[in-house]
Amino acid sequence: MGGRLLVLAVLLWLIAGFAVKVTLPLVAVLVALLVAGVLTPVVQWGTSRGLPRWLAAGGSVLLLVGFFVGVAVGLGARIAGQLPRLREQFQQVSADLSQRFGVELPGIGGGSGGSSGGSSGGSAGGSALLGPAQTVIEVVIAAFLVVALAFLFLQGGPGMWRWLVGKFGGGVRGDVDAAGRAAWTTVGGYVRGLTIVAVFDALGIGAGLLLLGVPLALTLGVLQFLASYIPTIGAFVAGLLAVVVAYGSGGLGTAAAVLALVVVVQQVGNVVIEPWVMRNRLPLNAAVVLVAVTVGGVLWGIAGALLFVPLTAGVTAAAREVWVRHGSRPVAGK
Repeated sequence: MGGRLLVLAVLLWLIAGFAVKVTLPLVAVLVALLVAGVLTPVVQWGTSRGLPRWLAAGGSVLLLVGFFVGVAVGLGARIAGQLPRLREQFQQVSADLSQRFGVELPGIGGGSGGSSGGSSGGSAGGSALLGPAQTVIEVVIAAFLVVALAFLFLQGGPGMWRWLVGKFGGGVRGDVDAAGRAAWTTVGGYVRGLTIVAVFDALGIGAGLLLLGVPLALTLGVLQFLASYIPTIGAFVAGLLAVVVAYGSGGLGTAAAVLALVVVVQQVGNVVIEPWVMRNRLPLNAAVVLVAVTVGGVLWGIAGALLFVPLTAGVTAAAREVWVRHGSRPVAGK
């Protein structure tokens, strides 16, 4: 028994090391699976009305891409237009907090620290440009992979799954099929439910910021929506950013009002909206969610913080399905 556990531990360690080495393609595949899980009901709705599956899949993916491109363009334009004002406000807030509490905020943007001509300066400038260029290239490649794979999964997903399940025999085939379907249903339902909660938080906080006259209210609302896909941590960071912007524009009173707004909206979303839309879609408690977000962030950064919760939920749902199929009683509870 001890030897088997040791072999399993070594195997998991090797898999984790391999996953870190191939982060880009693996993250692209997982994000594409999430997108396919979210869009599956749309594709089913289209095929039920006579559309070819490839057309329903392609149309749903294009609509999603168009939505995100529009949001990115609009958000980028607003941020670019108000960035000088936002930078000035952050500098004022940083100076104020430094004088009162000894707390300094990181700067936004940043100027150059003077020219350092010569070949060494040129080499440093080339190295400084190489990093962002490589990041942009990786993001473009990952986005292309996500779009292409999501379309392929939506178009030929049932056939791919039948082919995979067909490689198993006997009772194992039934277990693999049931576990995979349980994981797919759980992940798709979780992401769709999380989207509803993110929309609620973004609309509530964005509308409140508009009424309070906080600059970049719409931008902060969109950031709240996007950040809500990272459970617990994302919503907290987006809310904190809104409070800082309110403090820089309107002072302590406005910041306190925004803080109250953020807390109320997020609590209503967590206590009322999330249990209603999630129901049994997330078989994880809050502690497991926080651990999954932390581990994912350490391994893969933002992508890991986004992916590890639905991945953990899918694995948990699959394991529970196999456990129940074999007649095993739960470890605790009914």
